[in-house]
Amino acid sequence: MKAVILAANKSDRLSPFTETRPKPMIRIAGKHILTTMIEYLREVGIREIILVVNHKREMIQEFYAYGNEFGVKIEYVVQEALEGIGHAIKLCETFLNQDEHFLLSYGDVLANGNIFQEALKTFYETGEELAVVALPKSSQEYGNVYLDPQMKIRRWVEKPQKGQWSNYVFSGVFVLSTEIFQRLDQFQNDVEQCFQGLIQEKRLHASLWEKGWIDIIYPWNILEANKMMMNLWKVAQIDNTAILKGNVQIEGPVIIEEKVVIESGTTLKGPCFIGKNSYIGNNCLIRGYSVVGANSTIGYGSELKNCVLLGKTTIGRLSFVGDSVVGMNVNLGSGTTTVNHQPSYSEIQFQTEHGTIDSKLVKVGAFIGDDVVIGARHTLGPGTVIKPGRMIDDNISLESNI
Repeated sequence: MKAVILAANKSDRLSPFTETRPKPMIRIAGKHILTTMIEYLREVGIREIILVVNHKREMIQEFYAYGNEFGVKIEYVVQEALEGIGHAIKLCETFLNQDEHFLLSYGDVLANGNIFQEALKTFYETGEELAVVALPKSSQEYGNVYLDPQMKIRRWVEKPQKGQWSNYVFSGVFVLSTEIFQRLDQFQNDVEQCFQGLIQEKRLHASLWEKGWIDIIYPWNILEANKMMMNLWKVAQIDNTAILKGNVQIEGPVIIEEKVVIESGTTLKGPCFIGKNSYIGNNCLIRGYSVVGANSTIGYGSELKNCVLLGKTTIGRLSFVGDSVVGMNVNLGSGTTTVNHQPSYSEIQFQTEHGTIDSKLVKVGAFIGDDVVIGARHTLGPGTVIKPGRMIDDNISLESNI
């Protein structure tokens, strides 16, 4: 069986991070979303993968090439015009015309286990087309799925209203017959009508995924996904090329990659991740669910808490970064502080191009795009979003008259 991964859409709601990378190239727990998906597919014996790409596709193609280094064969389909999921699937028809079934996955979902294994197990037991359904914290953001006693999907409401909410939602993973291409022709590539047709014919089985699952829609979902994946870690892993000087304290599952240098007085409380070639200065505190991407520098006396630094990041001395996501090649000046809650501990609202969005979280820091430079002594309020490439001068309160 072959797999199709849909990775073309830009996903504007994940700005500022998707302005400079495809969504599946965001790193969660130190690893690209797409890498995790490919590893899971390889584990279940699927070695032929078709990637549908568009936005920043050269980043995916350069990193994964033809899949040799990942033990798979990758072919690329470019969706030049973003005309929806049905259109993206239809573009793969010539790659799948010798197959009876294929596995389909959206490129922006993560599970804390091999969700593809569960899909294939159900498929081989039933022999029927299926959708993997998950149990999110809240089903309000998603199309809701209703099941019958035989685990067939009896109803799917794409945009449920209050009072209609089900516990189950589509996880973004399916096993479909190649007959789907005929349905797409029939319904002008409207995938919703195709699924509704399968449901009406009682041909779409449900495979239930009861473990952790997340659809990464908004920037704070990166932190939630990071926590979910890091909770799988059980032991510390320290590369033998890492240098820990003097009194470095390690608690819990901490992953330290090659050629990391950590100075004396620093404490790391797992789960946390320190990427290769990074430097952690004296007396730093790296708290749980923190990811320091490769080639980063953390200055003296700084504290990180529940944050993701995507890489090539410099954090100046005596800074605090908490409940935040920081893009690639970012420089935060000395004394930078991310304030991660309102004084009233009320839920934090975000102002976006699409209107006000309630994060439903009381602790949210800053979301800083790639190539940002912020000068010394700045305080960033809860929910601050900084677009890629911005330069903010030092916060100087007094200057010389000379």
